[in-house]
Amino acid sequence: KFGLHYDDLYKSGLLVNFTQKKTFIKNDVTSFDLVLGDNIRYNLDYYIDNGYNLSVGFKSQLNQFNKNVAKQITSMSIDPSVSSINVNFLDVTSQLYFQSIFAQKFLIGLGLEYKYLNINSETIGNSNPVIDRSKYGSVFAYMKYDSFDNQYFPTRGWYFTSDIHNYLLSSDYSGKFNPFSIAKADAGFAVKILKKTTFKFQTEGGFSIGQKSIPYFDFVLGGYGFIPVNNFKPFYGYDFLSVAGDSYLKSTVAIDYEIFRKNHLNFSANYANIGNDLFDTLDWISLPKYSGYALGYGLETIMGPVEVKYTWSPEANRGYTWFSIGFWF
Repeated sequence: KFGLHYDDLYKSGLLVNFTQKKTFIKNDVTSFDLVLGDNIRYNLDYYIDNGYNLSVGFKSQLNQFNKNVAKQITSMSIDPSVSSINVNFLDVTSQLYFQSIFAQKFLIGLGLEYKYLNINSETIGNSNPVIDRSKYGSVFAYMKYDSFDNQYFPTRGWYFTSDIHNYLLSSDYSGKFNPFSIAKADAGFAVKILKKTTFKFQTEGGFSIGQKSIPYFDFVLGGYGFIPVNNFKPFYGYDFLSVAGDSYLKSTVAIDYEIFRKNHLNFSANYANIGNDLFDTLDWISLPKYSGYALGYGLETIMGPVEVKYTWSPEANRGYTWFSIGFWF
């Protein structure tokens, strides 16, 4: 299989996919994605499907990009007048996981994860440009449910996903690692309010547990149209990966009107509170400190969705135009 995609984080990408059933046994599936373009990436997934019994899988993926991001991604001392730094980001993650169906609806699983991070920046004004070059070992558990009728332009259904990662081991390049956990959850629903008009609501949040440790797995908000990696999350009105903290709460409302068949005009608004130790105080229930709005047009094509969005934020006092072409990968 082949695919094309463009977004403003990973830039252009040509996907080459190979999928094989019954690779070693009758109920397994092997899938390998190779993404060629501005940022070479891959995704390998091997899964043994045992139905309602315990299934087992292995996945490995490489993600990388170059982008200006929030300076909180590093624990190094940086000029207070600087709000962002340009980084080269590389993440290689491998997981061995076990999963099953709970109550005939929810997908539950647990597993082991090995991760290698290489983050460096030539703009931090330091003789050593390396921010992190460490290996991490963790255990994780998750629960998922999704009944949306369309991934990109749903008209009905709801979804829920939750995840907890316990980072236990590290080669600790920075010398500041302490074992810690990251917990997060995401839920939403879509419902038709008129014949061609859909209302969608989504809310999500996350926080860290344990001693103050490294910032490389903090939540970072901003941008749209990309496949999330680690805890990088989309947020209308702000540039990619521009607001960061170890805990956050975010909500999004959207109205989508199908003006013609497979042609969508939509308006979205999102609000968030994000910072360090956000849930230790009542700040998380205060009026949102961050807000953003988006007016967009989307088209469903055989190559996937083609979308353009103009977004702005009252706090940032500027707007961004984002393009996304093709299925997200």
